[in-house]
Formats: sequence, structure tokens, C-alpha cells
Amino acid sequence: MDEYKKPKLRFKGFTDAWEQRKVGELLMERNEQAPMSDEYPLMAFIANEGVAPKGERYDRSSLVSDTENKPYKRTDFGDFIYSSNNLETGSIGLNKYGKASISPVYSIFQPTGIADSDFLGRRLVRKDFINAMIKWRQGVIYGQWRIHESDFIKIEIPVPSVDEQRKIGAFLDGLDNLITLHQRELEKLQNIKKSCLEKMFV
Repeated sequence: MDEYKKPKLRFKGFTDAWEQRKVGELLMERNEQAPMSDEYPLMAFIANEGVAPKGERYDRSSLVSDTENKPYKRTDFGDFIYSSNNLETGSIGLNKYGKASISPVYSIFQPTGIADSDFLGRRLVRKDFINAMIKWRQGVIYGQWRIHESDFIKIEIPVPSVDEQRKIGAFLDGLDNLITLHQRELEKLQNIKKSCLEKMFV
């Protein structure tokens, strides 16, 4: 048994070893171009996160000038946006927003039938995957390393069955939601405490 391909913690009912798969087996490129529209508004790409409305915090250098007739790339919920630049600062993001248009300088991938977007969204930003990408890097200046899309899809990672991927993704999403809920409750309590400190002393 190859321990490397079997995680220490698993859900009941899953016993098969994880298989080595190339990214190109898990993701296929989506190359739909069209002018931005009300249905596909122009969005910003945020490294390691995905797409977000332009009004939110983003790297302005990642946007192109707004022209209604300029062809942009279309992306849908669950797609991956890939930037071949800035390997160390983050080059992959999962679209959790929905229909959007982004700069044509990015590559867009959608999961194949053997991949779950939530699972891959977490797997492809792990430090060990970034380290695996580094051997394909081009460029000599730290912080400006790049990996061409043709090399990106050759990288291999161990993955479980798509059913186990979905189970893992759903479980971690639940934890994220719980963390967010507790963070909001903490903020409320901190605001109450602040208000009390201001009003209970003279």
C-alpha cells in the first residue's frame, strides 16, 4: 500500500488509493470570447481567490481598459482562472461569483467529469502544489516567475474519486461557513464591549 496516496483522515466508505492525475485530465480550457454585457459583467481577477466586482479590493494592474466592444473571456461559476505570471503571489483562482467577463490575458479552465471544483479550488493553492509548479518556472526575478499553460496542465497531483472530492469539498465549505459565523459573532461581541467601555465609565 502506498501511504502517500492514502490520507490519514478519510470519510467512511472511502478506501481506494488516490490516483496521480495530470491537471490537464482534471481541467479543460474554456475559450469563449465576447464583449462584456449585463449578463457577463467585467470583473477583476484576485490571485488565489477568483473573480470579484471591480468595486472591491483588487489589483488594478490586472484589469484592462473598459471598452464595450472589446472581446473579453467569459467565465462561469466553478471555473478556474489561471495567470501564467506571479507564481509566488498566486496565479490560480476559483470563480465563486458566477457569470463574468475578464481580461483575455488569463486562461480559463472548467472541471472535467472526474474533478470537483471545490476540492480542486483548495488543492491547487496548497503550498505543495505551488512547489511542484516551481520546477516549471520561467524567468529569473523572484516574484515574477511564470509558468506557461502548456506546462501547468502537465503537473501531476494525487486525487481521490470525484465522490470523495465532493465529500471533502462540502465538509470544508461547512467549516468555512461556521468560521465566518463565529467571526461575525465575535465582531458583534467586540462592538458591544467597546460600546460598554465608552458608556460605563466617566
